[in-house]
Amino acid sequence: MIVCAPSAVLYAEPELMAEQVDEVLYGEEVEITAEQSGFYKIKTDYGYEGWSIKQYFFEKLHDPAFMVKVPFADLLFDGKNYYHAPITLPFGSRVDVGFGHDERYGFIVLPSKRIYYIHKKHIRPIASPKPAAEQETRESIAATALSYLGAQYRWGGRTPAGVDCSGLCFNAYRFNGLSIWRDADISRSPAVKPIPLSQAQRGDLLYFEGHMAVYLGGTEFVHASAAEGAVCIGSTGDEALMQKFLTAGTVF
Repeated sequence: MIVCAPSAVLYAEPELMAEQVDEVLYGEEVEITAEQSGFYKIKTDYGYEGWSIKQYFFEKLHDPAFMVKVPFADLLFDGKNYYHAPITLPFGSRVDVGFGHDERYGFIVLPSKRIYYIHKKHIRPIASPKPAAEQETRESIAATALSYLGAQYRWGGRTPAGVDCSGLCFNAYRFNGLSIWRDADISRSPAVKPIPLSQAQRGDLLYFEGHMAVYLGGTEFVHASAAEGAVCIGSTGDEALMQKFLTAGTVF
């Protein structure tokens, strides 16, 4: 099954007032493991589990080859005008796009079999699990994380409408073909090796007590800060935060 809503909240329990534990994006694949009271219990392709509303999930038609690369991209019912209300997909959504003779738009067939159109400049190929050269990948991880600057902090969020600290770091890696655990727990990410802060390079991860960030180099990192209410630039000179620093981590 795949997500067929712009995003679908994962709840800790099958009820709307339960804790939000994650958010899955359009086109991401999930496994259905249980059903209760209008909810599916799902397991994501990265191992996270939670409950979400049944109507957001459909059988996959095709394997998506592209992802949305802008904060939000509109799917237009008629690719030749903008007059109809669009479906808006967040950054990271996975889409199967076909191409005809239109210079601007590709087309997407939804599970309902209705055809929508997406601007070609709003998508890029999904990153290979074997990413590019190390330095290029490091720069891309940092750039992805920085693209969320100003997005509000949202517990369990994974979109530019709201993202938490681990969601930010997870997306920065996932969208560049690398896998880390969804939470701020280095022990759950076997591919991430602990290193001293003095050895950290741009694109590495910084782990704090209950928090994580993407290191930018020098004294700077980017993180989704609950205290600031947004994704912002932090500093290793922040004594209060650095009292909670645990380790840096690298996959390279």
